[in-house]
Amino acid sequence: MLISYRQPLGYRRPLRVGRVHYCRLWLDHHTIRFRAEVRPVWQALSAAAAEICWVVQLTARSAADRFERGRPRPWSDERLFWVVLVVAVGAVAAASLLGVALAEWVASGSGDVLPAAGGALMVGAALFALMYLVFAAKEQEPRTEER
Repeated sequence: MLISYRQPLGYRRPLRVGRVHYCRLWLDHHTIRFRAEVRPVWQALSAAAAEICWVVQLTARSAADRFERGRPRPWSDERLFWVVLVVAVGAVAAASLLGVALAEWVASGSGDVLPAAGGALMVGAALFALMYLVFAAKEQEPRTEER
């Protein structure tokens, strides 16, 4: 296709361009007013989207930092022994309660499930607390002196 589009006045020599390039130039020429009207709206939407992305990134970083600060430090052996001892005594109490509840449940009607479920929740809470203490503890980082 031969076009003499957007060339300086005076001698215009035809350019050889392909069909796709010609259609793109034609579309650009005929939609310039529409693009000029849409550009401010698009810029406002783009700025709002960039602001939202920035807020999401900032919030994610802040949440990660708060989570990192919230992790417990490792305990000494004596403190960990006492905590494990208290959890063990609580687990034995919960297991005995669960045993009594199950014995009464077997002897009673089939609709009485509440005591057994309560005992199971107590055992689960004890195990969850123990797992949190064991696996969530982070090691203390050595302090580096800043100059």
